[in-house]
Amino acid sequence: MVVEGSVNWNPEEARRYHEATKHTFVSVRMPGRGLDWENRPYPFKVYLDAEKIRLPAGFGSPPLDLISAITSQQRRTERLNPPELAGLLFYSAGITRIYRYPFGGRYYFRAYPSTGALYQTELYVVAGDVGGLEPGVYHFDPGQFVLSVIRRGDYRSHLAALTGHGGVMSCDAAVVLTSVAWRNAWKYGARSYRHWFWDGGTLCANLISTAGSLGLGWEVLVGFVDDLLNGLLGIDGRREAAIAVVPLWSGHASRAGPSPEVGEVRHRVLPLSRREVEYEEVTRAYASSRLLGAEEVSLWRKRASSMTDVGARHEGRRLRLPGPPDGLALPPLGDVILRRGSTRRFSRVEIEAWKLGFVLRAMSVPLKTDFLGNQGSLVSVFAIVNGVEGVPSGSYLYDRLTGELVLLREGRFRRTAEYLCLEQELGGDASATLFLMSPLDAVLSSLGNRGYRASQFEAGIRVGLAYLAAHSVGIGATGLTFYDDDVREFFSPASSEMECMMVVALGVPAYKPKPGSVHIGAVEHPVR
Repeated sequence: MVVEGSVNWNPEEARRYHEATKHTFVSVRMPGRGLDWENRPYPFKVYLDAEKIRLPAGFGSPPLDLISAITSQQRRTERLNPPELAGLLFYSAGITRIYRYPFGGRYYFRAYPSTGALYQTELYVVAGDVGGLEPGVYHFDPGQFVLSVIRRGDYRSHLAALTGHGGVMSCDAAVVLTSVAWRNAWKYGARSYRHWFWDGGTLCANLISTAGSLGLGWEVLVGFVDDLLNGLLGIDGRREAAIAVVPLWSGHASRAGPSPEVGEVRHRVLPLSRREVEYEEVTRAYASSRLLGAEEVSLWRKRASSMTDVGARHEGRRLRLPGPPDGLALPPLGDVILRRGSTRRFSRVEIEAWKLGFVLRAMSVPLKTDFLGNQGSLVSVFAIVNGVEGVPSGSYLYDRLTGELVLLREGRFRRTAEYLCLEQELGGDASATLFLMSPLDAVLSSLGNRGYRASQFEAGIRVGLAYLAAHSVGIGATGLTFYDDDVREFFSPASSEMECMMVVALGVPAYKPKPGSVHIGAVEHPVR
């Protein structure tokens, strides 16, 4: 069945984009655009004329450890409230570090990892039954730590129709993730569309972990009627576009009635730069993966639910990694998020095997989504191990069903890992470098161009969980880019049908990282 007017079901568009934005040994040596630092995008979205609601500063820290939070079945006794919402937003996308330049400027680092620290992901809240907060659509400004009012009213019924998920009508609130195109394209050009979902996914890992720590139910939805959801948020779907919806349930919220009419909203917004550049490849990739109506969303969800397992398989010697030591007390999630930062140098010190096992198990937990259906994952984890106690150096495939490493090839591959990671030393110095790969053609044949979003977004979530798991056990992590086809060739034949989505390297930092802290209302935005 093909929906009239839809281009989603012609997967050649996503495949064309993916091929056109691959890194190769030659492509990275071509003359670059250079960075126009005078035209660097402002890192916050600022509504100039919208009503502002200050979020409570006295929110608590997520108390559960990562594994307990992400697998929580905890039951709440009351609805979500504003202090909890404030904490949820802070530990997802708040400011945790402020770097002061010698010449007086400041740079604001956030709770989640982002390519180039450009933070193009924005958060909106569709609040329905949050105690003490009027129903409405809000934008989260982490700089001033306020909610900007986009529109008043309970729009949960409308959102339920747009996502094809009836349960949204009884959620307390839903968090909508968007991507601001120019903020990342300023540095990464056409490849930035991949980063929409990498960065959105790593933020989502913080969001769902924090939600679980609060005893909230959640689900990650990437199927929705794009144009209507963008309209609800008051964004245009080109310069800024929705990429995911995460409803949150306490189990005590009222069920929504009919939503108000969704009229046009226009708010003045602080310009990002003196001028913005639109990349046709990015615009076309997003437009070609839109779902045009509720009927198409329903079809997309049905096809996702009927997908067969697409995980990589290989027969080889298996190694079961040990579990954590008895009595190990993991730090609470809030502390881990404040510690988290991308490692800039690894020491080549070996890590214990149980720590690698912990990271692999944590990043492979089942996820509640609308795109995984009966299978556990669209991505498989391949690894180059160079410094793990008791684990022979070599290349491996991780079997998430058994929790075992399957040996592909034994050998020392530090220089290879460095090369595959765009010749960055971090890839070779790491104790283990993990490559998240997806059988792209199989995914696209079932889910259309939107399957590209799903694969990249899931990879982002799992890398975000890897970051949190690594910092939970006292090691470091960093995301890296890569030579696409060289990665597939290195892990062949196990990876012969795969395309690399993301890479994360693990190891012991070669310095003592400083933890972050809670920064509330730390930014005074310019007014233009």
